[in-house]
Amino acid sequence: MNKEIKEIKLDDKNYPKLLKNIKNPPQKLYVMGNENILNDNCFSIIGSRSCTENGMKTAKQYAKQLVKLGLCISSGMAKGIDTAGHIGALEGGGKTIAVLGGGFSHIYPEENRLLFEKIIEQGAVITEYEPKQEPCGKQFIARNRIISGIAIGTLVVEAHYRSGTAITAKLALEQRKKLFSIPNQVDNKYGVGTNNLIRKGAILTRYVEDIIKEFPFLKSKPICEENKEINIPTEYQDICKILSTETIHINEISKKLKLDSNQTSAKLMMMELDGYVEKMPGNFFKMKE
Repeated sequence: MNKEIKEIKLDDKNYPKLLKNIKNPPQKLYVMGNENILNDNCFSIIGSRSCTENGMKTAKQYAKQLVKLGLCISSGMAKGIDTAGHIGALEGGGKTIAVLGGGFSHIYPEENRLLFEKIIEQGAVITEYEPKQEPCGKQFIARNRIISGIAIGTLVVEAHYRSGTAITAKLALEQRKKLFSIPNQVDNKYGVGTNNLIRKGAILTRYVEDIIKEFPFLKSKPICEENKEINIPTEYQDICKILSTETIHINEISKKLKLDSNQTSAKLMMMELDGYVEKMPGNFFKMKE
């Protein structure tokens, strides 16, 4: 993994062109990973940290489909919907950009450190803050303008009525970006914000085709899966044996492996990112079909 931190100034050729057009663009970006993708066609997927399992699944599905169309997924690497969007992009074999609310010395949330490393390998992580700058509330709000600013459009999956997600959606509209929102059931407290955005004019989105038709340059590409034997890495084989015939709770996996919950969680996240296992509601896991 390339751990070099690169600086890109506002007048550098690799500085995101779309970001230059927003109000108060960062004068400098710090980048880890592939800085050459910062001018790719990006699409942001955002939503609540506290969300439903269905919301996570939906974010992953949209990200997978969109990277197959050549889009790079941008988000904030927060818990919940952001994390699902990044994972979906990685699982789809595409690129993703994470925008941090602090410096590289303070990865937040800490539980996403493995995801952070995976994104650096397959995309880029960017921030406007010095490496040693600790994250704080106002910086997370400020970074939202970058998440929407580097993207051609933004999809809101689940959101509270008043939240950081709602702020990003508002910024996207101010930046004259297309805003998409997934409708939710009225009794889903995590979906109040998305329904409100639709009421205010966001594009109601039920299928990826609702996004495609807003961008004429996007073309659906048939995905050809090769029928080839899967070679499971040695470090994953113990869990694969446990999950070979049934869906099992993470605590039971920990007991069988004689590992603590943090070690098991980290290993399962890497396996999920690499496409070997699938997380189910209630912290159950199964082999990916």
